[in-house]
Amino acid sequence: MTIRNLDDLAVFLKVVDCGGFSVAARALDLAPATVSKQIARLEQAVGARLFERSTRQLRITDEGRAVAERARPALALLDEAADVARQGAQTLTGMLRVTAPVPLGVRYLAPVIAAFRECHPRLGFDLQLSDHVVDLYGGDIDLAVRVGQLADSRLVSRKLADSQRILVAAPTYLRGMGAPSHPRELHQHQCLLFAYPGLRRNRWTLKHSVRGGRTEVVEVVGDLRSDNGDALRAWSVAGMGISLRETWDVADELRSGALVRVLPEWAEPATPIQALRVQRDPVPRRIGAFVDFLAEQWREAPWDAGQ
Repeated sequence: MTIRNLDDLAVFLKVVDCGGFSVAARALDLAPATVSKQIARLEQAVGARLFERSTRQLRITDEGRAVAERARPALALLDEAADVARQGAQTLTGMLRVTAPVPLGVRYLAPVIAAFRECHPRLGFDLQLSDHVVDLYGGDIDLAVRVGQLADSRLVSRKLADSQRILVAAPTYLRGMGAPSHPRELHQHQCLLFAYPGLRRNRWTLKHSVRGGRTEVVEVVGDLRSDNGDALRAWSVAGMGISLRETWDVADELRSGALVRVLPEWAEPATPIQALRVQRDPVPRRIGAFVDFLAEQWREAPWDAGQ
């Protein structure tokens, strides 16, 4: 098998990721006929059908899956080698694929990316926002910004800032239902829960800021649950209950008075916000440069300003 055009492999991987020729063509700014021609040329080179085509769907074949599994790391290595060859130059090029939680990504990561792009206009970004944990190995992701302790020892981490979850509610809710005077009273209130299949955070661990740092673990109840932080924040502002939210998620609402702290002397123990990447050698310079820039931008957490 001799593949003479590496662009064909890159187009093939884009079709795999997009799930269709037309979608891939739009993403690559190519004509659909061009994409079809490149896939046909690649199939001729490998001597096998890479996709099963029908009027309703496009399905990758076993042979296509095998080619994708081998082509993806090979093209990544070529990209990294080219990046290393440009180490002496100041210009950063290529594509940086980043994932982060939705609220953190929208409010704080996207502006940092915009500022970095101003300095390096030839560098592209693919920002994938999800409140679920994205697989860095199978998801073709260069960098993840995550909240919490590192669970996978195969990943390389760098701490960017601290994250702390605090109790918040709208003034209207507290006027109607009253404010708890102790964490043990939270079970009497409507609590807004973060949950998705296999996980429901209905046990909150709260630590007192004084009194020797005493800790209370409380079981909370509530029939309003979501796997999305934006929804929980919106419900909190609407006066629908008490929520345990990250300070970076509710900073603007606290400043405006749309939300107020509940039991302000209690909070969940702080956890790190980290930049994570898979171990690879060499490390593309664009990844290291962006992480350095991000760490500097968040050295003094922007969500703490004015609080």
